[in-house]
Amino acid sequence: MRFVLVSILLFLSPYIQACGDEHKTEHTPFANSNGNSSNLDSYEIFAPKKDGEYFLTSIYLHKKDELYISLDFQPAFTYPHHHQAFIDVSAKLVDEYEIYFNYSTTKDGGLVMCGGNVVKTLIKQLLSKKKAKEVIPPPPVEPPSNK
Repeated sequence: MRFVLVSILLFLSPYIQACGDEHKTEHTPFANSNGNSSNLDSYEIFAPKKDGEYFLTSIYLHKKDELYISLDFQPAFTYPHHHQAFIDVSAKLVDEYEIYFNYSTTKDGGLVMCGGNVVKTLIKQLLSKKKAKEVIPPPPVEPPSNK
């Protein structure tokens, strides 16, 4: 009887684990390296659209006593739960740059009444994080013609 029970559990365990709800999984920030040109390294930074109940409102690149800029970001085409930003930084100074993800209670990033959340990380840490599952979106649908 034990053999039958163990066999059933071993046989069904991959199917049971595959039935998780993707919307309940935690989405974390990560980065991809896009190579380099001359003395600059190019990176794609991916930030989750939401962190718990908070919405991503801004991404900042910071280098102590030298640089603090807001990065432009857009929805990531192949990672539907993330936004994407692009940066080029000096290959020699990549360890000195910090990334800040600012999250707010308002979806549009307007007036924040109830606080927010800030996630601070480094480019090297983002490169070592597990990447989200890539999704190939369907091709665009042509609008119906008015004939």
